[in-house]
Amino acid sequence: MDGQPELNLHVLGELTATRDGAVVDLGGRRQRAVLAALAVQRDQVVTADHLVDCVWGDHPPANANGALQAYVSHLRRALEPGATARHRGGVIARAGPGYVLRLPPDAVDAWAFEAAVESAAGQAPGDAVCTLETALRTWRGPAYADYAGEAWAEAEVARLSELRGVARERLLATRLELGEAPLVIGDLEALVKEDPLREERWRLLTLALYRAHRQAAALEALRRARQVLADELGVDPGPALRALEAEVLAQSPNLDGVTTRSASVSIPRPRTPDGLVDRDREMALLRTRLDELADGTSGCVLVEGSAGIGKTRLLDELRRLAVAAGVWVRSARSSPSEHGFEWGVVRQLFGAGVDDAIGREDRFAALRELCELTTGLAEEAPFVLCVDDVQWCDEASLQLLAYLVRRLDGLPVLMVLALRTGEPHEADELLAELAADESVTVVRPAPLTEQGTAALVTDRLGRGADPFVAACHRMSSGNPLLLRQLLRALADQGVPPDAAHVDTVRAVGSRAVTSLVTLRLRRMPAAVTTVARAVAVLGPEADLMAVADLAQHPEEDVAAALDVLARSEILRDGHPLDFVNPLVRDAIHADIPTGERALLHERMNRRLKSSSSHPGDAEVPGS
Repeated sequence: MDGQPELNLHVLGELTATRDGAVVDLGGRRQRAVLAALAVQRDQVVTADHLVDCVWGDHPPANANGALQAYVSHLRRALEPGATARHRGGVIARAGPGYVLRLPPDAVDAWAFEAAVESAAGQAPGDAVCTLETALRTWRGPAYADYAGEAWAEAEVARLSELRGVARERLLATRLELGEAPLVIGDLEALVKEDPLREERWRLLTLALYRAHRQAAALEALRRARQVLADELGVDPGPALRALEAEVLAQSPNLDGVTTRSASVSIPRPRTPDGLVDRDREMALLRTRLDELADGTSGCVLVEGSAGIGKTRLLDELRRLAVAAGVWVRSARSSPSEHGFEWGVVRQLFGAGVDDAIGREDRFAALRELCELTTGLAEEAPFVLCVDDVQWCDEASLQLLAYLVRRLDGLPVLMVLALRTGEPHEADELLAELAADESVTVVRPAPLTEQGTAALVTDRLGRGADPFVAACHRMSSGNPLLLRQLLRALADQGVPPDAAHVDTVRAVGSRAVTSLVTLRLRRMPAAVTTVARAVAVLGPEADLMAVADLAQHPEEDVAAALDVLARSEILRDGHPLDFVNPLVRDAIHADIPTGERALLHERMNRRLKSSSSHPGDAEVPGS
């Protein structure tokens, strides 16, 4: 009813409940099992005998019905704290021989998820993407995670898991329909790896690769699918995959998908601004640039910052704004594995229409022809040209971007590039030249404020206590990606955002970001990784001399490695040597192999003993 606190039940993960964002204490595992069993049987009366079986299985207590009634009473007090004992029973109501859960359809996340997936099937593609993305974000782990092994929950868990898989496939299929083939390949590879026996995932992956102009990779995907099905099931691919293989080999026009002014144009789709906080200044700039584009004014915006600061998120929001303005978007995304393929990003942006131009031996002639192609497209209609992770762009494509920046004047083209700072690149000078051009507006998103952190905590976990929010902000240093990794891990473990769980934030956060940090280090030279590990072991004692001693590298090489780590925003720039936040230090320290860690500690102990035995050689504090 109006004016009543909003009660929500969350079963897509561990069973929890919130009231106006605050976590409700549902009691122990057996008491919560009563609520879970009622939610599984949605709107159906669940007999007391069945609830007893759910709670105790084959070993009920002597007075099982009395114990069950006590559990129901405790749950009613927790879920309806404002009601008197006489008036409780609106949520868990007595009905005949048992009980029934009475909640609105949108109050239980699993029910709302199912309704969203059903409604997306009848929506326009852009709206369907928004609906499915929002619905999938409600999952915090396996459905009914704390009861997944129970026989009474097994069928519902399997049903919801299958529905989630279908929703993920539909989302990527719809994005393919909207022309986003290059952007969904990574997600489809992950889906295939997760369940390689689902032929629909192989079909979508093959289609995405083909539409991204990677015909050889598309055929290789079909070969992998055939091998997996033969090895695991002893069967050949079904009719859909066989038909697709024939069409790929024949280069059938039916595979091209979206028909637009150019087959490679990405039809923009609306996206919800979920989780976008502390970015009013950046969004105002992008809105202004789009408004100017409608008036025929060109521009170039370079969004640069460290990994996870939110560059891709801003590009996503730009696409959302563009669809509202009716502006076409051409999108590309670079990757470390593809930066060696000449003209790879250009192919993503312009498709097969550039084959003649990029086939020229004269690079400058190719650049001029591509510039003319851009001019011709702009004369048809204004458009936005987006490139994410430009630091990994192949050199030929990067040369075109730099060439176009100086020739946009008078063209209704908005170029928006996202650049991750601190990543080594063979074309660093070209990137620096592009960033220094006076026509380029450079945007550097700042770390989230504590207020922004509080907003994301509320979005993921419910309204957070001030000490809990402060701990999340401190541990993530306001980095949106690190914060989301931390909050996802906390949500998966069912950690409530209260003051009592502040210490849990550090323990969980360290594990949540370890893979992220170590992946960045592994892209760097081995000497840089060794130096980072030495700094992690030394802690507050780290300085150039000590790090060189532990790493056993010349001081000049260590200084260069420290500079790389500072530019990569793993270390703070300046003295004393310290990591950008404690999570990074913990992640690097935890990733050190056992033998190497023991060796580093032994060297450090020898250094300390040497310093204590020659006190005159040690620096006097304050000197």
